[in-house]
Amino acid sequence: MIPIIWILIAWAIIMVIYLLMTLLTVNTMMRFGVARPGTYLSTAIFLGVIAIVLILVGAFLISMDWSQSIDVLPSFGSAISF
Repeated sequence: MIPIIWILIAWAIIMVIYLLMTLLTVNTMMRFGVARPGTYLSTAIFLGVIAIVLILVGAFLISMDWSQSIDVLPSFGSAISF
């Protein structure tokens, strides 16, 4: 049995890595992009999609019951016969 909170911790670690990659991407877009409205628009769309996804995932995570656990190797009992 694995506590489901471990999945939340793993997700948070992955989000920190994604945040660092996003900061690098936005920095590169702003520094080396052509100074035109298209650069700012594509960066805004990029950050907007990320914000929408994080808001939706956050709403889902709030509704979760974190006291549950996942049975990795369920016992099938007499359901398996050889």
